[in-house]
Parts: sequence; C-alpha cells; structure tokens
Amino acid sequence: MLDMGYAMLRKAVQFLKQVRDDARGNVLVLVAASLVPMVGTMGLAVDAAQWISWRRDLHSAADAGAMAGALAMKNGEDVKTVVTKVLGENYQHIYTIDAIETPPTAGDFAGDNSMVRVVLSTSRELPFSSLFLANAPTISVEAVAQSSSEVPNCMIALDTSGTGLTISGSASVDMNCGLASNSNFDATTSDHIRAGALSAVGSVNAGGSITTDTAVHNGISPVKDPFDGIIFDPAISSCNAAQRIKNTTILGPGCYEGITINAKQTLTLLPGTYYIGSGGLVVNGQATLEGDGVTIVFTSTSIPFNDKKVGTFTGNGTAEIKLSAPDTGPYEGVVIHQDSRTPPGTSMFITGDNGSIFDGSIYAPSTTVSFSGNSGMNTDCLQIVSQFITFTGNTKVVNRCRAGRGVASFFGDDVLRLRK
Repeated sequence: MLDMGYAMLRKAVQFLKQVRDDARGNVLVLVAASLVPMVGTMGLAVDAAQWISWRRDLHSAADAGAMAGALAMKNGEDVKTVVTKVLGENYQHIYTIDAIETPPTAGDFAGDNSMVRVVLSTSRELPFSSLFLANAPTISVEAVAQSSSEVPNCMIALDTSGTGLTISGSASVDMNCGLASNSNFDATTSDHIRAGALSAVGSVNAGGSITTDTAVHNGISPVKDPFDGIIFDPAISSCNAAQRIKNTTILGPGCYEGITINAKQTLTLLPGTYYIGSGGLVVNGQATLEGDGVTIVFTSTSIPFNDKKVGTFTGNGTAEIKLSAPDTGPYEGVVIHQDSRTPPGTSMFITGDNGSIFDGSIYAPSTTVSFSGNSGMNTDCLQIVSQFITFTGNTKVVNRCRAGRGVASFFGDDVLRLRK
C-alpha cells in the first residue's frame, strides 16, 4: 500500500513539474491573474455609470418638486401638499423625501421666505460594489427654487468687465428700488445703504453698512438696457451760441453750444428738449436751475459729429437743481440724455443741495454718472442707466417715488427659478 501511495505521489510531483515547465501553463496563470483587475475596473465603471444615472434622475425629481413648490407658493397653495403630490407621480425610481421646507432651515438660503427646499435620497445596491459592501450606498440631493417678485431697478450700470456700480467713501444711499451692475458692485461705504436689492452679474463687495432689509444678489443674469432701441442720438443741423446766465433768465427749448449759470443766479427752462454742445451745462455754487417737462440732451453740435466736442453736465454741491422729465414724446420720462457716442471715460457730475430734485431718468450709456461731495438730494423718482455709476464722498441720495410715477409705476416680474 505504501508503494502504491508513493507511486501516486511521484506521479503528482511529475505532473506539477510538467505544468511548471509548460509555457502554456504559465500563460494560463497570467491570463487568470490579469482578469482580476480587468473585471474590477469594468465593474467599477458600470457602478459609476449607474450611480451617475440614478443621481441625475433623483436631481430631476428634486428640481421638479422644488419648482412645483415655488409655483404653489406663488398661487397661494399649500407647498408641502403640492410638492408631495408631484413627487408621488414620479414612478421611475423609489426615493425618500427627507425635507420639504419653506423657508429652508439649512444651506445658503436658510430663512429666506421666497425659497422652497426639497431634499431627496435613495439607497440602491450597485451591481458590482454590492458584492463587497454590507449596506447599499445612499444618494442624497437637494434642490432650491425661488418664487419672488423682482425689485424694479432704478440704477443700472451697463459695464460688463470691471466694477460698474460703486458706493464708497461716506456716501449714503436710501432707495425704494434696486441697484444692478452688469459687472461687479462695490458697496463698501462707511455710511448706510438701504435699497430694494443690490445685484451684480459678478459679485457684490458688501461692506458692513448694508441694512438687513436690503437683498444682495450675486451672479444674476445681465440686465437689459431699458432704453436701447427707444432713445436715439440726435442729429444737429444748427445751434445757438453759448449762453452765460448773469441774472434771472427764462430759456425756451432749442440747441445751445453751452450754458453756464453764474453763482446765485436762476435759470428756468420752459417745457421741451434742450440740446447742449461742447460748452456743456455748468451750474455754479448757489445758482438755481429749474424746469418741468424738460429733457436735456448733451451732444456735439459739430457737423460732421465730433466726439471730442460733446458737452456734459457739471453741478456744484451748493447749487439747487429742480428738473422733471416730460410725460409724453420721444423723451418721455428722460430728464438727461448723454449722447451714446460720447467717448468712454467721460464723467457727468451730478451734485446739488438738499432742495435739489431729479424726477426722471438719466441715460448715459457710454459714460460715468458720478454723485460726489455734499450733494444731499431728495431725488424724486430718479433713474440712472449708465456705463458706470458712482456714489462717493459725503453724498446723500434719497429716492422715494410717489405712486404711479417713474419706477414706482413698474413692478418687478414674478419669477420662478431654480437657485440650487
């Protein structure tokens, strides 16, 4: 028996030696060994694709639920009831509703009553990973939608590459409307800022002086120029000589190479449109400029047009300026128009004393409108659309539109949008 066992062992050893020496056996071992990482890689790839697909589908459901909740809020319906119903109609996948909140209790929009937050999760076994995991992994997603009425903007900076709107120094701004920049927004004044909203396509550099009831929006869509295609540059054929106002004077509409109001003198403008050439409009200290139903257009009176001879507005901080825009005609609602052909870098300095009133829009699409110094104004329904807008120095600007006038007669659009 021992001899037989020994013979069998010898045959087994010889077989193993043959396998060792046989090249075909080595290839078989190598192939078998290489299959392990190949199968693992393929399995993980399948799992990753499945995970991404499930997460995408789950996010779509959360987005649909959040938007349904925002619509329900707008329509005065119960948000949780509507969201639950919409999510219940999604039969593609099984998931858990972890949260339906308004306002959200967590995240970037916590406490915002215009937001609806929906959180969903699902636990699903993955084809390959489930061979090694005791518990199925959990996928969790969150969607936030907003239902709000947009604040109408009374200040729009059209610049798209730098800092379009600046409120710095010790400037104080109090407005019942929104301020928007198509680039960035510097709101670092040491005084206070109160407005419907501060918005920027880029970001709002918010200092510590923004009141808690002022909304701040970063990354907005560009704001359209409301006067584009409506207000056109003039074509001047003839013009009156420049005027220097040395005593109380009344002027009628027309073209003037320039107007300068001496200190302590008063100029009254009759209703109509005034075209001002290279001399510009200068209102010196303690002078008064007044006019109802007027539009002042700063342009070049040269033929052909010379962009180096375009007039602009300069007002002293102690001057009193009371201007209101016309209610009808091609310049309806516009109190000042700076020709869009004015070279970039040109500034229009708006100043005035506490009795100054601007009722209407200042439209200067290629230049800067600057409020500086002690220009404490009660700007009744002032609206500015300019390349750049700056409030600096000790400027104090208050904008309180009466009902049915200026931006107060326009209401922001009702907006439903995903925020996350």
